[in-house]
Amino acid sequence: MQQHMKLQRLSWAGLKVESNGQILIIDAVQNYQRGASIGPENPVRFVESTLADVVLITHLHSDHYDPDAIRTVLKPDGHFIVSDQIVAEVANDGFAPLGLALNTPAQVGNFTITAVFAMDGVGDKQVSWVIEADGQRILHGGDTMWHNQFWQLGKSWEHFNAVFLPVNGAVVNIPRVAPTLVPITLTPLQAITVTRLLNADVLVPIHYGFHKDGMYHQFPDMEADLAREAESQNVEVQWVEPGSIVALPVAAGQV
Repeated sequence: MQQHMKLQRLSWAGLKVESNGQILIIDAVQNYQRGASIGPENPVRFVESTLADVVLITHLHSDHYDPDAIRTVLKPDGHFIVSDQIVAEVANDGFAPLGLALNTPAQVGNFTITAVFAMDGVGDKQVSWVIEADGQRILHGGDTMWHNQFWQLGKSWEHFNAVFLPVNGAVVNIPRVAPTLVPITLTPLQAITVTRLLNADVLVPIHYGFHKDGMYHQFPDMEADLAREAESQNVEVQWVEPGSIVALPVAAGQV
């Protein structure tokens, strides 16, 4: 039987990927009650049970980057990989990260890792990650908003077994930016459309379930709207509870 990636959804935007005994985690946060305090109060515990060979973050926001958790789970000979745009900031936290430029694949153990274009909703530096292993390919979209490179990404990559995308269409009122009613992450319509443009077999929604009146507003009727758009665009959606395993619908080798 051919080996294939094991995917476990963690909390919020966190994802754990296992291939041939090697573990990669993306945007894995244990303590969301830091910085802007965005994210679940009782997240899935992973730091006690995880030794990661590779750690990735999409960007530096506190709901995607947890330095203390990374120090705990990253193996002494492990690799902390970030966009080359944020190497200096991460180094200031005492790490020695590997910085990757956009569209420059890196082979790290069993994983091929590529940073691709993303757009942060408040103008910070952000990437999405393409991960390939065991004949499968996934994309992790952090908390990107809609941008004009999704068409090109679909043409360049042709097929994904799964995409992990934000769906909460967050509207925020935070001190560092002037408030607007424009969502800073993908809305349900946009996430479904991106899944179709990327020729993905399934969308696994991430980055939802937090709402704080006056500060962080999740898209109204998010799940119903996502279901309507999925039916309209013939896109498969797999809701996965934090801590649960993602069941890829396509056999390995079809990338």
